Amino acid sequence: FPWTALMVPLEIQGAYTDNYGTDHVISSALWAQSSSSMLFHVATYDNDADVLIAQNDSANAWAADLWSRFDWAWDGDGNLWYCQTAYDAASQEDATAVGAADASDLEGTGCNGFPWSSMTVVE
Repeated sequence: FPWTALMVPLEIQGAYTDNYGTDHVISSALWAQSSSSMLFHVATYDNDADVLIAQNDSANAWAADLWSRFDWAWDGDGNLWYCQTAYDAASQEDATAVGAADASDLEGTGCNGFPWSSMTVVE
């Protein structure tokens, strides 16, 4: 029999609502944003670096089939924040090469000149 690959679970998997009212369901295979019907197919993630690289779905309203980079961070109170650092990279390698968002400036301009999005767990 062939070997089976074992992966460390994505630490942020779950259901969330962000501070803009967008619902997110995140797994090690898919990041779905329901209010805008956007899907991102996870190619790779690194829990130590707090980064996820995904290919945008073919049916997404913008940047279809291109690549996204999501960075996440925890604030001092244990709250989760995310930044979509890239949304229109030409390749997985290009998305990976995008610099990380500034996690020291969650509420200022640390996410490409904008605040990061805060996430609340959906119970």
